Amino acid sequence: MNRPIRLFWIGLWTGSISFSVTAYLSDFVKKDMAVIVGRDFSNMWTSGRMALESHAYRSFNLDSHRLALNEQLGVLTLQNFSYPPPTLFLNVPFALFPYYVALALWIIFGLTLFALSARPFLPKGFPAWLAAATPAAGFCVWGGQYGLVLGALWLWVFALIERRPVAAGIIAGLMTFKPHLGLLVAVILLRNWRAGAAAIATTAALIFSSALIFGTATWFGFINETIGVQAEVLTRNSNDFYFHLMVGAYTGFGKGPIGVTAQLFFTAFAIAKLWGIRKLPARDLAFAFSTGTFLIIPYGFNYDMTVTCLGFAVLLYRHWSNLSRNEVIVATVCFACPVLTVFHVTLAPIALAFGLDLQCRMLRQSPATGDQRVQRESDPSNVSAMAAV
Repeated sequence: MNRPIRLFWIGLWTGSISFSVTAYLSDFVKKDMAVIVGRDFSNMWTSGRMALESHAYRSFNLDSHRLALNEQLGVLTLQNFSYPPPTLFLNVPFALFPYYVALALWIIFGLTLFALSARPFLPKGFPAWLAAATPAAGFCVWGGQYGLVLGALWLWVFALIERRPVAAGIIAGLMTFKPHLGLLVAVILLRNWRAGAAAIATTAALIFSSALIFGTATWFGFINETIGVQAEVLTRNSNDFYFHLMVGAYTGFGKGPIGVTAQLFFTAFAIAKLWGIRKLPARDLAFAFSTGTFLIIPYGFNYDMTVTCLGFAVLLYRHWSNLSRNEVIVATVCFACPVLTVFHVTLAPIALAFGLDLQCRMLRQSPATGDQRVQRESDPSNVSAMAAV
């Protein structure tokens, strides 16, 4: 049998979609001033509103941002805006609309962008809409997170780096709203100096233009306060819910000396595995490099695993007939990792380590990551205005 059995395949996606729908509806029925539908999007929308009112700097001051959330949305919560000032270029257009209209537009935008970017990586017969229905995508819909947009940019970089390096570099530069997640993107850019130069130029242009348009106070606030707040998260001795959304070994193994040791181990493991496949075409590396990212960095969240989740769904679909029962279990657990880590934080790094090993073995046996006919028909330059740069 070349494809997953129907009952398994239906169950896999039904479970994925059901969890996100349930979580989304639960926020609608809660009567709590600390809860708003699209929690993370509320930070994005509020920062955009502040920028439109010429008060962009407020989002980079913890107390001022929380006051703005209350003023704009009536929310009393300990949230913060944790992204660099260039992110405001993305936030401002959505802040032009009322909150719930903007949230709906943002979700549609993210789902569509990711589904389009995934097409060149999907085997024949794999519906493109399923790419945007993974558990990680569900968390993005629930919280209004940036994960779908980040994942789309990631896939376009790997699709374009060997044929259109300048376009790939520009897209990589756009990913700097979450710079720590672009670690292995930077590695792949080393293959072509034009791609690297384009990424550096794009990043510099974003820094300069954001300071010019939104004010240098935004950068002072980001450097002097926002970075410190985010760093403090990793050292906080608490069991806050967001720790159950983190997939790194450092937090998964309890932080402290044990967490540091675990993080070093999984980092070394991932680097060793990725080193063994480093000479494969960039397009073939997109999924494995994404999995490796969450083993290497200590600060990663389940809603950013959009590419990682899709990679294991594609692996199950393409290699079903060649997988053992244990390998099916590994790939399935990795696919469901964004949900499972909510219940047990130690699971994610262990599962992803086994998953990365499986991905690397499958790549060495059969490196092609997509049906060639689908790849030709789904050239990113035909589906993305950004890729036409």
